[in-house]
Amino acid sequence: MTPLLARQRVDPAATYRSWFPWEERVKNFRSIRCGLQQVVAEIKAGTFGVAYCGSSLETVVHSIAEQRQIFRGADHAFLWTPKLHIPDIYENPENQRVFGCLLDTCVCCTTVQQVLSANREIDAKCIKGLGPAVVNLLYFLHPPLGRHSTPPL
Repeated sequence: MTPLLARQRVDPAATYRSWFPWEERVKNFRSIRCGLQQVVAEIKAGTFGVAYCGSSLETVVHSIAEQRQIFRGADHAFLWTPKLHIPDIYENPENQRVFGCLLDTCVCCTTVQQVLSANREIDAKCIKGLGPAVVNLLYFLHPPLGRHSTPPL
């Protein structure tokens, strides 16, 4: 996987070169990170709530969806489907805490191994509908630091 990622970063026609290095994009990454930290704080304080609409999570996911065409519909994974109980972070406070812990860990981590470990932990909890939703969030936590640098992951 590492050689594939390295080749992607040097390919002038690759998405990495044409999308990631923009300074405006890096600013958006920072605001998404801050928004996710707000979600974590609300979960820790027990004020996250039981609805996606109007939540701090909705604000973050909306910012992600604005980034590029490929992220349109990013909010679908977080929209509450009561009949299916997915994602099960709105009705279950324990699942909220696990979700918040994952985000908190991934905001603070510096290695791929830490991200993978946190993902394995949340996957072991089998929280319905959370997998696809989490991928969209984690994608924005470790952006490249600049045009010629590589991301911390």
